[in-house]
Amino acid sequence: MINRIKSILEILDVDGYKIVETKVNSEELFFIKKDLDMNRSKDVHHFKVTVYKNFEENKMKYKGSSIVNIHPTMSDEEIKKSLEGAAFAANFAKNQYYDLPKKAIKENEKIKESSFKGNTLSYWMEKLTEKLYEADNKENGNINSSELFLEKVYKRIINSNGVDVSFENYKGTIEFITNWREKEEIELYKSIGFSNFDEKQIVSSVNEMLFVSQQRALAKDMPKAGKYKVIFTGLAVKELLSYYVYQGNVEAVYNNMSIARLNENIQGDDVKGDLLSITLDPALENSSCSVPFDEDGIALSKIQIFDKGVLKNYHGDFRHSFYLETEPTGIINNFIVDGGSKSYKEMKNEPYMELAEFSDFQIDKLTGDFGGEIRLGWYFDGTKTIPITGGSVSGNMKDFHSNMYLSKEIQKDNEFQGPKALELFDVSIAGK
Repeated sequence: MINRIKSILEILDVDGYKIVETKVNSEELFFIKKDLDMNRSKDVHHFKVTVYKNFEENKMKYKGSSIVNIHPTMSDEEIKKSLEGAAFAANFAKNQYYDLPKKAIKENEKIKESSFKGNTLSYWMEKLTEKLYEADNKENGNINSSELFLEKVYKRIINSNGVDVSFENYKGTIEFITNWREKEEIELYKSIGFSNFDEKQIVSSVNEMLFVSQQRALAKDMPKAGKYKVIFTGLAVKELLSYYVYQGNVEAVYNNMSIARLNENIQGDDVKGDLLSITLDPALENSSCSVPFDEDGIALSKIQIFDKGVLKNYHGDFRHSFYLETEPTGIINNFIVDGGSKSYKEMKNEPYMELAEFSDFQIDKLTGDFGGEIRLGWYFDGTKTIPITGGSVSGNMKDFHSNMYLSKEIQKDNEFQGPKALELFDVSIAGK
């Protein structure tokens, strides 16, 4: 099929192309409580073709591009018609000129072979289900529903400049809702991403969510609105720290949407708290985002972007790296943040508000603004600790990063490995 596509491209008026072949074999299971409600399998095979056209306007060079999806069932005439349409459309995409990647000369990071490779997807789905429900044994709480997905993905990337690479990886996801019944019934949602069978991860995630659901059922209304020392835990930590990964991205820098500058400290010159050290690792263990090449065929390798707050390297796609005249790292979705100077226990030595679960927590990676509605936290007034719910938190990371602390303890959440807790001061809390 690739040869058919290439032979048609060679007779068209195009100035380059990229073909991404993807084969996905997947198994999916859907449960209501412990009863299987539905199962299905998928085999998907398609080709995403990008065609490029170079042109000039007012003595400025441009490279236009357009993408079409080609399916194996299409005839040569249908493929030709789709590619001609893409070639025509590419004339109207006025992107600043850039070269296309050439055949990789550097070594990519070696990805540890997935344990899923040792047997069929259906075999592993049975094992995943067994571990998911192993901890579902509480009197007042249970897994209300769950969805399990496991994919085997093959990808091949070819371009007109000699790139021809391929790889295989596995992507697993478990989504489940836990219930807890006290005076009222509480539901909480959890999603786990992975690329290996890690039974401890699954069992501990269920236990954690059942405990959190119990605490949510016992929670009181938020204290009065005001400013508090806040300890973020769970998913919010990953979201907040992802702001800094974006700030070092070549596209953000090129479009003047980043405050980060090479060899400057993004946290300022007078930092009282912990300094950020962040590394991108395309081979992070048990991450569904671990791949040896990105979609341009760039060989990926580990790179440190921040060292003690100082931006050491830009990162990102080939095109924007070309514009900034910097060595392209390719797109790496895994990031590791070093632990800090305080233990989680030390953070809780004085009055605090720990926030663990939100109905929707988000950070604007352009501005640094963050916020979310609080579903569960704990408030310590110096004497007693109570679970709390309701209200919301908001702020901007630029106002806090010169005096924030990262826990020594580390958590792992699919593509993120970093501090279990993040401590900020004088954070605005709106009461319920």
